[in-house]
Formats: sequence, structure tokens, C-alpha cells
Amino acid sequence: MVENNISTDPGKRLFLACWPDQSLQELLYELARHLQLKHGGKRTNKENIHLTLIFLGQVHKQKEHQLRERLRMLDIKQFDLELDKAGSFTHCRLNWLGPRVMPRGLKELHGALKLISHDLGFHNDDRTYQPHISLLRDSHSETDHATKPIAWNIDRYCLVESKHMRGEVKYEIIEQFPLFEQQPVIKH
Repeated sequence: MVENNISTDPGKRLFLACWPDQSLQELLYELARHLQLKHGGKRTNKENIHLTLIFLGQVHKQKEHQLRERLRMLDIKQFDLELDKAGSFTHCRLNWLGPRVMPRGLKELHGALKLISHDLGFHNDDRTYQPHISLLRDSHSETDHATKPIAWNIDRYCLVESKHMRGEVKYEIIEQFPLFEQQPVIKH
């Protein structure tokens, strides 16, 4: 009988992310094509386009189970995200799209996930969270400007596994966690 302990469990490389639907992924992939013409580099694969919330690292089965239980208990409301800024990280030659202003809902979701991550002993990044969607890697120039806004209703977030296959990174959604609908405000 094989013991189910950390020494025999290699774990999975996991992160939490907001995952756009197929039509938004296609729109962002097309936007990446336009950026690529101007800045060079390689576009993010369409099926990999996402907004990272928290990187967890290598997670063993027991911790993954605990994490999933905690995530299922979160009571966070849906929110709208406006992607209206093109930017770049020059140190890693990456061009991205993100919000100029982080909405309260995203702050609440990220804060709750960071707290759970910390409670379960995962590595937390001490840098200020800067939400972005990576569109180009190895770009030849930097950018920092407003863009035509793209609206995204965030109604769920996902636990995702990162796998290296044949020299490429593939992401597999393990579980989706719905966010609750906002209750309409009734005025009298």
C-alpha cells in the first residue's frame, strides 16, 4: 500500500485566476495581434489568456483539498472590470492589458484569496497586486497608455494547474468558483 503523504505526492503547480469566456479571449487575442505588430514579441496563446489573482506554487493533494474547501465557502459578489490600460513590465519584456482603476470587488476577491493562501501556508508575494492580462512576451518596446475600454463581468474565478508540455505551458482549469450576483437596489 502506498502512503498518501507529502513525500510521495509531487503536487501540482497551481494558481487562482479569473478566466474570460471564449469571446473575450478571442477579442484579447486580436488586441494582442495589434500590439505584436507595434512591439514585436510572441502573443500569449489564446486559450491561456487570463487574469492571475494569486500564484500558489507546488501544492500537495492534502493542501489542495483544504484550499478547495475554503474557496467553496467564500461569499464574494460579482463585479465589473474595465480593461482600459496597456502597459509593460520592462524587466521581463512583457506587454499587458489591465484596469487603470482596480474595482472594489477585485480588491475584495484578491484580499480574501490572499488571506486564505496565507492561512494555508502558501508563499505570498509581498508586492502590491497589479492586475493585468499578459498579451505579449519578449516584446521589443514598452507601452503605457489608455486604450479603448473592454468591459468584463467577473462572475467566477478558477483554480488552475500550470503544466509544461512539449516546451509549452498549458493551463488546465481544475475547479470554478462562482461569485454571487449583486442584489438589485430597490428605491422607494
